[in-house]
Amino acid sequence: MSYKFNDAGVTLNQSKSVCQSEMSVSISLVAFVLIGFYIWMKWRFSYFQRRGIAHEQPLPIVGNMWGWRVTKHTSQILQKLYVKYKHLGPFVGAYFLMTPIYIITDMELLKRIFIKDFGNFDSRGLFYNEQDDPLSAHLFAVYGSKWHSLRPRMTPIFSGAKMKLMFPAVTRTAQELVNVIKERCAGTTISLEITKLLACYTSDAIGTAIFGLECNGLRNPKAPFVQMGLNAMLKKRYDYIFCLFFPKLSLKLHLKRTPADVEAFYMGLVKDTINYREQHKIKRNDFIDIMLEMKQKYDAGNTEEGLTLNEIAAQMYVFLVAGFETTATTISLALYELARHEHIQSQLREEIEETIEKYGENGELSYEALQKMKYLEQVISETLRKYPVATEHLRRTNTHYEVRGHSTHYLPAGSQLVIPVYSIHHDPEYYPEPEKFLPERFTEEAIRQRPSCAFIPFGQGPRICIGMRFGRIKVAVGLIALLRHFRFTLTPETPQPMTFEHHSFLLHTKGGFKLRVEPLQ
Repeated sequence: MSYKFNDAGVTLNQSKSVCQSEMSVSISLVAFVLIGFYIWMKWRFSYFQRRGIAHEQPLPIVGNMWGWRVTKHTSQILQKLYVKYKHLGPFVGAYFLMTPIYIITDMELLKRIFIKDFGNFDSRGLFYNEQDDPLSAHLFAVYGSKWHSLRPRMTPIFSGAKMKLMFPAVTRTAQELVNVIKERCAGTTISLEITKLLACYTSDAIGTAIFGLECNGLRNPKAPFVQMGLNAMLKKRYDYIFCLFFPKLSLKLHLKRTPADVEAFYMGLVKDTINYREQHKIKRNDFIDIMLEMKQKYDAGNTEEGLTLNEIAAQMYVFLVAGFETTATTISLALYELARHEHIQSQLREEIEETIEKYGENGELSYEALQKMKYLEQVISETLRKYPVATEHLRRTNTHYEVRGHSTHYLPAGSQLVIPVYSIHHDPEYYPEPEKFLPERFTEEAIRQRPSCAFIPFGQGPRICIGMRFGRIKVAVGLIALLRHFRFTLTPETPQPMTFEHHSFLLHTKGGFKLRVEPLQ
């Protein structure tokens, strides 16, 4: 008995010794990994210091992005760095978490990135997964040969001739917007939350002009087309951060950017619409017809000019997403500024009526009349200047790039560049008293006096937003219809100044806002 007891005691002591030894090894390993990570992080965060580039001292792990999308919008973080370091070089260094990024501040360098040396900056550096997530492989995200092949095929879709064909669909939707508001007003002045209503207007305009559908979102805000548009734009997804930093691993893990319900809805919608038009030989001279022609070219073996059904779905999806929330926000903020500046609203309404009387058709807006409204263009441009919905643009260098005029500055291959649109638009060097709303900033003479890249709500150069013209038409037609029938003023509930969501990629008003709407006799 004593032998067994002693033997068990020896065994127990040996087990304890082994466990303690293994624990010591584990603790040492963890300590070694932590020390190694700390050393690597310190080296990583010395990148700009080693290169002699102006930058803000980063915080551990988060770099210069403390509060990002929690307590601060991206534009607020970039604005602070832009103002503080703009005068110290053609770009500012920053750390997006632990990744070095370059914030471009020099107008000449910006022009070279956008236009003159575009061949080295044709990528935005965005992740897409064409195999597992076909809707992510759209014109905004793809790069390289894929983009260079796709862009020329898409450009004719938004020509002046095609815009003229889409114009009646947009004007019909704008009239329906007026009818809905008139019904709510019932002949009296009311306080109206306008942001959701305008989201329905832009959704219906896109659905009609691009998909050939009567979406009826203005009458039914819960309509699937509206809800899916909101889901695509505003649904919080944090896995995109992983995709951004680890694109190759994300592809191997088959990660997707598009929410499953959104993908199922739009893939089904595009396939059903294309197939129905094809089977019933329906032709309406609209966007769908152009897409159908491209599909038929691909089916006939013309892969250079044709598109697959998945490629068509991806392009139609991005045209919806890019034009949905952006247009609604721009119209709502234009109305907000017009309500704050009633003399501007009156001047614009006067131009609208005079131009329609001279160039319209039977007292109604025509495509020709729209082109003649110069002050309207100034108001829209000043709204996009003060409130650029896309507050930054992204580019990535393909190869090592020497910055002309700055012998010690260069951009290594694979560098991620950020163009701080909001900061540039609020730079008093280009726009004195930038917080004031002054449409006169966009007279032809005033525009000539500024660098061309000082106004970039849609980007510049070959990768300028392909749907820019269509977007401006939706904004213009919506504003014209509303101002011809209503006067907008502030309510005690209207926020001053305007507040925005921190978590949104775009500039998105916080919780919407109300304006007082008075029907005009």
